[in-house]
Amino acid sequence: MPEQAAGPAWPGPRKVVTVYLLTAAGTMVWLTGIVLDPYWHAQGVRWANLVHALYSPVCHQLPSRSFHAWGFPLGVCARCLGIYLGFAAGLAIYPVVRGWRRVRLPETRTFLAVSMPIVIDTAAVFLGVWGSPGPLRLALGVLWGSILPFYFITGFAELTFRRHQ
Repeated sequence: MPEQAAGPAWPGPRKVVTVYLLTAAGTMVWLTGIVLDPYWHAQGVRWANLVHALYSPVCHQLPSRSFHAWGFPLGVCARCLGIYLGFAAGLAIYPVVRGWRRVRLPETRTFLAVSMPIVIDTAAVFLGVWGSPGPLRLALGVLWGSILPFYFITGFAELTFRRHQ
C-alpha cells in the first residue's frame, strides 16, 4: 500500500514563537484600545471617537450591554470583552499547554463543547427567550475566547509558512 504524501513540514519553533509574539502584541494593543475609549472620552481627547469607531465593525457597542468606566461604555460590549480577554488568557496558557512543537488543532468535540454555552445564550437573547446579564456574557465570552488561540496560532503559523516556501 503506497504511503500518503506528507504535507509541508511544520514551520518550526522560531516561526511559531514569532506568530505567537505578534499575536500577543496585537491582542494587548486591542485590549488597551477598549479601555482607552472611555478614558479618552472622559478626558475630552479628540481621538476618542476614532478609537470607538474602530470597534464598531466587530461589536454592536450597545451601552446597555457594555461595562462602563469613567462614566462611559467600554469600546465593546460585555460578551466581546469576554472573548478578547479569553483570547488573551488562552494566549497566556498556550505555551504551557502546547509548547512550540508541532501541534494539532483541538478536537472538534472540544470546540463544540466550549462553543455551545455562548451559542445557546446568544441565540436565546436574539430570540427573546431571556436577556443575560453582563457578567454572564463576559464569562461565556472568556470561555469561548480562551480556545481561539489554539486554532489561530496553529493556523496562522502554517499559513505564513506555506506562503513563504
